[in-house]
Amino acid sequence: MYVIAIHFAPGAGEALAAPLAEALGCTLYEARARVGDPQGGPAIVAHYGEIEPAWACAGRLRANGIAPLLITPEDVESNAVRFQVRGFTLDTLNGQTLTVVSRRGETAEVPYRELDLFLRGTRLEERTEVKTTEQRKFSAGRAILSGGLMLTKKTRTVEQVTTEDRDDFVQLYSDGRPPLVFHASGLNYQSLGTALQPSVAANFAQLIARLRQGAPQALYDERLANRAGRARVLGPLKDRHLDIAVSLLARVLRS
Repeated sequence: MYVIAIHFAPGAGEALAAPLAEALGCTLYEARARVGDPQGGPAIVAHYGEIEPAWACAGRLRANGIAPLLITPEDVESNAVRFQVRGFTLDTLNGQTLTVVSRRGETAEVPYRELDLFLRGTRLEERTEVKTTEQRKFSAGRAILSGGLMLTKKTRTVEQVTTEDRDDFVQLYSDGRPPLVFHASGLNYQSLGTALQPSVAANFAQLIARLRQGAPQALYDERLANRAGRARVLGPLKDRHLDIAVSLLARVLRS
């Protein structure tokens, strides 16, 4: 997939709506929805299966005074290039280094001063399954026909049930290293010691607070942690394309 995004300052979206609508061939209402984030950009405005129409869209945007950002499949992060953290040691008081251990047992040490971005988000995955339930209900007709011997009848209900799996995460960026990704439900929090809390959510919040304490110079962005923020960045794309939004935000915020 080839994605076109634009970056705009907080409050500048309204002025972009009309030229954006003309370039995309959409309504003014649709264009406003794509640049309506009060935080500003970046925001995805179009996507294509081939590179040629993406180039054409980028050209129309430039002609209308809007600078486009092109995200190609090669630009999109995946777990294959991330350092997926399992264990960690927070040395914010007595030292200057974050030590992490991956799910595969690899160890890395990152000086806090080299961290430049914390990107917090939530990944939602929907699972749909067919659920069949059976129950017996009183049947007046069956009772009459059977002379009172059969009072109930079995009914079967088949329905689709959709559930959501929630995965909270934070990614840490620094030059020359793969992103460090901390998944809330996949971490060993024992290194928190006496500060260990009974819930994953509390431990994850404490972890983020202490990481930010160690690297106060790093930018912190959490718009991908809520559904509305993800929708404003993803635009016409769905939640399953969250890696594109992560890659786009990291690219813009670190530039």
